[in-house]
Amino acid sequence: MSQNMSQNMSQNMSQNMSQNMSQTSKILVIEDEDHIREIIVEILDAEDFAIIEANNGQVGVKLAVAELPDLIICDVMMPALDGYGTITRLRNDPVTQHIPVIFLTAKATKGDMRQGMNLGADDYLTKPFTRDELMDAVNARLARVAQQNQKLAEVSQKLEQLEQFDSLTGLPNQLVLGDYFQQALQQGQVDNNSPHSSQQTLIPFLLLGLDRFTQINDTIGYENGDLILKTLAQRLTDFIQTFEAVGVVRLPGDEFALILAPVSHEDQALVLAENLLKIIAQPYNVNHKMIPVTGTIGISFYPESSTLETLRQQASMAMSQAKKEGGNRCKIYVRPLFGVDTPKDLQMAGYFQTAWQRKMLKVFYQPRINIRTRKIVGAEAVVYWQDPTGTVVSPRNIATLADKTGLRQAIAEWVLSVACEQAKQWQQSRKKLRMAVNLPLQLFMSPSLLDTIAQRIEAVSLDPSYLELEISADIITHATNLNQVASKLLGLQRMGIQTTITDFGLIHSSGPFADLGLLALDNLKLDSGLVRNLPQNEPAISALLQIARGMKLKPIANGVETEAQIKTLNKHKCDEIQQNISLAPAELLKFF
Repeated sequence: MSQNMSQNMSQNMSQNMSQNMSQTSKILVIEDEDHIREIIVEILDAEDFAIIEANNGQVGVKLAVAELPDLIICDVMMPALDGYGTITRLRNDPVTQHIPVIFLTAKATKGDMRQGMNLGADDYLTKPFTRDELMDAVNARLARVAQQNQKLAEVSQKLEQLEQFDSLTGLPNQLVLGDYFQQALQQGQVDNNSPHSSQQTLIPFLLLGLDRFTQINDTIGYENGDLILKTLAQRLTDFIQTFEAVGVVRLPGDEFALILAPVSHEDQALVLAENLLKIIAQPYNVNHKMIPVTGTIGISFYPESSTLETLRQQASMAMSQAKKEGGNRCKIYVRPLFGVDTPKDLQMAGYFQTAWQRKMLKVFYQPRINIRTRKIVGAEAVVYWQDPTGTVVSPRNIATLADKTGLRQAIAEWVLSVACEQAKQWQQSRKKLRMAVNLPLQLFMSPSLLDTIAQRIEAVSLDPSYLELEISADIITHATNLNQVASKLLGLQRMGIQTTITDFGLIHSSGPFADLGLLALDNLKLDSGLVRNLPQNEPAISALLQIARGMKLKPIANGVETEAQIKTLNKHKCDEIQQNISLAPAELLKFF
């Protein structure tokens, strides 16, 4: 290789290195002689470095603290504060002590250089110097800084890995949970701002704990228990990728937390959680032995709870309760059942109580339609309320507020009265439509239930065949006296009122089928969560519809929103659908 070619390559490499470093590098030049400082600035400026100038050491130290340059070029011989005094101050300040310093000096004795190096100088440049000598010194220092920064970044990354990731499973640990929560909040904000969004999104927080894992560890040994946790971690990783969850983290012991992508209904999260339970329950291969393990999941929702810590606490309470009930199940945190209120909750409860006192609540109607004729055959009366911010509160949250304020039964009786009046109008206009009213537990189990219903009907001279009363499957599932429930349903039926069991099929997938045959029921309403998750839930819906017809119950699908859902339900011979919209009485007339 020729000497000229070698020199040209060296110059090109120097120029390329200079160009790359100048993109981000800031250089402070401290020089009291104006003409020398101007030459240095001119050379560096031509290489596109960001330049800061100081004409003495005192100003230079202040600028170094304020600007934190990547490199300092400092003259040694200056009045007031010379180079040695300048570097002493720089090295004594934690903010500037690591910034590399190149000394400029006309005195190039070994003693001077040793003194500068002892004080912390990184290089010396002797006056006079050429452009190439200046750039070589600058590039060499900045390259050294880049290498050090790279090493620091690698070390920092390793430390972060150790600090934020679980060493056993490789999953992020609880330190990352806050980041996932913020990501979910941002996604939820995007969803709420969508022009197609009609309601506020929910962010589900799932807390998963393995059932009886301490006993499993004692039986198979902790090393084998760790193998189960590692396998579970991989299953959870696959789950969040399949269902587009925000993230999963390993918590202490046998617990894991998952933050799901925002949903519009609680039931959507419940369906995912039930799918997750099935994944968890698949046996674990440990040293060629299949070990059965199950899990329990507690679920809480933002913005029902506004902080991550509260979400975690509430999910923990729900999980603990689910474990007490036998485990291998999931449970949604419902505040009235767990007795925890936040200031926001108390404020909202106060707004709701005031709205009730001032008669600001309204009764709206969700239309019921024959799936084959597409004609309206009735409607369900639901409570409609806008909170002080103008947000429409969902019927589920209204029920929660009614429980919290002790107004559930009073509001239910009021809805019953309003619904009977509306049904009387239909009767007078000869529109044979059924008015459905949901009876909460308090009203249904009231000793005066039949008298209350009879009074409301007689008050408006309503034909009882226009009225349909609904009870939740929960009432049957948790009834301590099923005979009492059967007696009340039979009394309603004898009055000529149709009766319906609602919320059926999602939470009660193994529901009280045997008990249904003992009860005076006319209709079975599928839970909206099943319908919303079609076509995934088509096999379950098909089976439930067959059961309903086998027990001579008319099947009704709740929460229908799309034509595809209607076609699927029609294929499996569902008689009626209830749409997921709430209409004022005048709007409901448009369906006739």
